Amino acid sequence: MYEVLEINKKKLECKFGFNALRRFSRITKMPISQLEILGDKMTLDEAVILIHCGIADGHRAAKKELDYTVDDLADDLDFDMDAIGRAMDIFASQMGKDRMAGGDKVASNKKKAKPKK
Repeated sequence: MYEVLEINKKKLECKFGFNALRRFSRITKMPISQLEILGDKMTLDEAVILIHCGIADGHRAAKKELDYTVDDLADDLDFDMDAIGRAMDIFASQMGKDRMAGGDKVASNKKKAKPKK
């Protein structure tokens, strides 16, 4: 599923799944072991590229063409800087911090062993 992200009065489909992360990793050369920094310790360039990858994958999922570059996104952000926060909210809701932190959520769902008496 994708969500609609509004940036500078433009409504853009946005999806942060593994395809968006794959694209982001390829563009930035960031190894999978460092993907846990997404959303917290990113550079501005990485943030804009990540948002663009989400928009590109959202359009792919919606089966819509995208004629919108990273530079176009950066230009729109000049007029709507709050859109970075909205995009990161979508990222957090779609990927979840637990999914990016090496599977902590999965580990926390495991039954704990009862202590031996």
